[in-house]
Amino acid sequence: MKTVKAFAIDETTNTILPDAKEIDFVINDAVHTLINQGMMSDDEGVFFQRQLEYIQAQSYDVLYPELKGRGLFASNTEGGEGIETITYRSYDKRGETAIIAGKATDLPRGDISGKEYSISVRTLGNAFGYSRQEMAAAKVTGMPLDARKAEATRKSYEEKVNQIIFFGSPDNNLHGFFNGPVGAPALTATRTAVAGSAASAATAWRTDKTPDEIVADLNAACVAMYTDTLQIFRPDCIIMSVANKKLLQNTPRSLQSDMSILNWFLANNDFITSADQIKDVNEVAGIYPTVANITDPIIPGNGSEGFTVVASGSDNMRVREPFPYMHLPVQLKGLEFEINCYGRFAGVEMIRPAAVSHWFGI
Repeated sequence: MKTVKAFAIDETTNTILPDAKEIDFVINDAVHTLINQGMMSDDEGVFFQRQLEYIQAQSYDVLYPELKGRGLFASNTEGGEGIETITYRSYDKRGETAIIAGKATDLPRGDISGKEYSISVRTLGNAFGYSRQEMAAAKVTGMPLDARKAEATRKSYEEKVNQIIFFGSPDNNLHGFFNGPVGAPALTATRTAVAGSAASAATAWRTDKTPDEIVADLNAACVAMYTDTLQIFRPDCIIMSVANKKLLQNTPRSLQSDMSILNWFLANNDFITSADQIKDVNEVAGIYPTVANITDPIIPGNGSEGFTVVASGSDNMRVREPFPYMHLPVQLKGLEFEINCYGRFAGVEMIRPAAVSHWFGI
């Protein structure tokens, strides 16, 4: 590192602040190396380092609300950069209690049954860069370097993370919420076809079901999780496509009612009482297999509609990111200053798959 004198500047306009005094500025090792190699002067090094620091902060501040994977599940960043695998235990059944004789010695054990799973930690990476000409032009004109390159790489990273959170990467032993490698706990979550319409036995919400039957499907799904797990898991979230949530919001419960299907359901359900608990997620549109192929993987392109009931919380499922996304030190490659970026990601730990149930055929 090297310490030089520099003036404080306005990061937005890249101009020296009024009445600014010289301050000590520490040039980092990467930029100092470029200065020692004659690639830039001290003045240019200060400018470039300031720009990179500003761009990095800006790329981390940009939000991408259409990518909902991180927001749906709890996150855990334990582990660090060097770990290659994460082992976790997925729990299934509890012990049983029986009527016994007074002197019995073979009492059934009250215990927790579980199986260990090892998931891989994979490196996700990309890069952006600025040419020597871009840097020189920015310094001459006083305009900041274009931050959109960094924002594009960050968005690309988040898109990949989002895809893995939902669907995993079976080839890379990464577990997702809906899919994963053979034997992944996510594949054992309950799958059920919704009840057929009274008129035709068909199941599609838009063409076959009355509003009352749609409400009945949602109620049945919530009650089933609560009763089938002996009240262990209380559903607090329903995941469905944007179009299906809009159907609930925009369709009146009856011709005589001024309430939508959604509002009626929320007002009369013990578990889901707020519209915010129904998560409209772009990624789940058309991912469910048909009822006839109910055991097929839940993946994009299946073409059928469904919804998923969840008892959320980090004790039930969580996203594992042992080493969050970061920018590495700048490097000179040819006539371009390149910034490599990467993170270490491990997908979703499905700790209790009984906290998830999928409903097909809507």
